Amino acid sequence: MIAPRKIIRCLDEHWTVIEQLVERSSSGNFSFQDVQHLILRHNSGMSSEQVFREAQRFLQLEILIPLAKSSQLELNRSVLEFAQQLMQEQQLGLATDIESRILELKRLSERMQQAAQNRDSSELRRFSRVMDERIREVLKHFGQNESAILSLVERAKADEGKLSLARRYAAVMDAFDDYIDPVLALVDINGPFQLTVSAVETMLSDLLQLIEVTGTLNTEKETLIQLRTRLIEMNQVGRESLSRCADLLMPLRDELRRNTLLSRNASFLLGQMRKKGIDLTLEPLVPAISSDSQRFSLGSANQITSYMAELCHYEHDAYQLPEEILSNHSMLMQVPELKDVVHKAKTLKKLPDLSRWLADSYPELPVDELLFLYQELSRSDELSLEHSKHHTELTLNGYKLTLHPFQSSDAGTL
Repeated sequence: MIAPRKIIRCLDEHWTVIEQLVERSSSGNFSFQDVQHLILRHNSGMSSEQVFREAQRFLQLEILIPLAKSSQLELNRSVLEFAQQLMQEQQLGLATDIESRILELKRLSERMQQAAQNRDSSELRRFSRVMDERIREVLKHFGQNESAILSLVERAKADEGKLSLARRYAAVMDAFDDYIDPVLALVDINGPFQLTVSAVETMLSDLLQLIEVTGTLNTEKETLIQLRTRLIEMNQVGRESLSRCADLLMPLRDELRRNTLLSRNASFLLGQMRKKGIDLTLEPLVPAISSDSQRFSLGSANQITSYMAELCHYEHDAYQLPEEILSNHSMLMQVPELKDVVHKAKTLKKLPDLSRWLADSYPELPVDELLFLYQELSRSDELSLEHSKHHTELTLNGYKLTLHPFQSSDAGTL
């Protein structure tokens, strides 16, 4: 067994090298020579023999592990996670990691309740420890994923002129689709997270009340109180972490949405130019800055002379305009202002289904724009909206949506 002190001492002496190896681990493995080059770069006074011995030391302490049937190396997974934790460079996890632990909490609560009915204090204590460990793991996942999303946002905002906006924000969009949306469904009022937390909290409260009344299992009272407190903390921390992550990603998502809308309108405009010509397309859009008499006058002698001189050197340039996109639209796409939509919704006495009202009021609007308006209106303080207990299905431009719609707080059930 390797002495932990030797590993800690080696990491302390070569921490700058470890940081470089952690960054390289995200893109692939590395060779023994790469490690030697990194050690020499940060320790220029070492001889070649010393550099070789230090690199060999990494292998002996199992900080670096050779790949199977290869001469390439990788960081030990435990060392990598430890370094990422210190550097706040965690990789974004999956929503299923959190969901699996929540379902495990539900199973353990049933076992704990059975142990309490049998007055088995040792089993009750064991399940309490396991549940406490699962709650800590969920809190750890929320913290690591929030740090990973913060790193994604910082990298996306970096100046990379050679990449398009969609390429720069690809990881951000994947994070929203693969983590934010599934976790939002997980912590929904009817989702497994909230239902499990409420059920476990009720079970623990009933056990504490039973201890107060009967006096049995009194030695486990403090443990159950701490477990219930940590469970409530997990619920609050998870929701706050998810809210912060969404606040970090939403501005970038809105920027990409606006850029996509601009590209659509630009493609439509170029298609109209190809079909009608530049003059007929831009004539209604260009303001008239001269009178009729000025437009039909020939100009002065100097102007005519200069114009004829330029005609002598005129060369026709052929421009290849792109094919028309969205040719079925008769005008440029217009997205309504958010304040106008909110004002229009406020004029209604009752709003039984926000999603259907938006779909009926703006049938020509793309699905992503409708979902953006749906999300903003659901958060608006000017509208008194609440979740419906029943889900509804809505089909928009070929997309089928299933959700618990927002409705007016005084509206009846759907």
